[in-house]
Amino acid sequence: MRITKIETQKKSPGRVSLFADGEFLIGLSKEILLRAALRVGDEISRPQVDTLIAQETLLSAKNAALRLLAVRPRSEREILDRLREKEYDERTISAILGELRMAGLVNDAEFARSFIRNTLILRPLGELQLRRKLLLLGVPRPIVDDAVGETLTGVDMVDVARKTALVYQRRLQHSPAPDDPRKMRNKISLHLARKGYPWSIITAVLKSLHLPEGDNAYDE
Repeated sequence: MRITKIETQKKSPGRVSLFADGEFLIGLSKEILLRAALRVGDEISRPQVDTLIAQETLLSAKNAALRLLAVRPRSEREILDRLREKEYDERTISAILGELRMAGLVNDAEFARSFIRNTLILRPLGELQLRRKLLLLGVPRPIVDDAVGETLTGVDMVDVARKTALVYQRRLQHSPAPDDPRKMRNKISLHLARKGYPWSIITAVLKSLHLPEGDNAYDE
């Protein structure tokens, strides 16, 4: 086959349509075309076309992954799942994940540590919920265990939980029909439990808030 025309696509200026023997042959990104150094008049074989298709697929998958990472950091499993949703084949996905690992753009250990640090600053959670969320994001359990152990070392989780409780307490106090102190205590304890704090921390927080003891829904 001989390349007879290379034409920029009107709707996608970054891509070209390649024609051989007067017939449309394949659409390519300009990046792949430049790498291949193809020009009008060159001969092109079917194996070469297959190679170009494979390169185009790799580039497309890589760009899809980079777009995901541009929004926020991702776990390796998140990227894998999203690329599968886009119906890229397993070999392509494996190759892209390998490239991203080598470039330091995906690193589950660093992702987990960063997730924990940011969560404690923006929307504090207890250890149980931190673990749960990381597992749901596809981070392997051993990496989660290491990240939690490392990142929470030296963090006063009672203080973190107390700040969470105070925010919730103010919301309860400013509701149209504020609860009595005992009901407020129960609601705060349940709120902290849902946030993933263990009972030992919840007890310490409730004690620091000086709320009267009563029947606690968390104990039922």
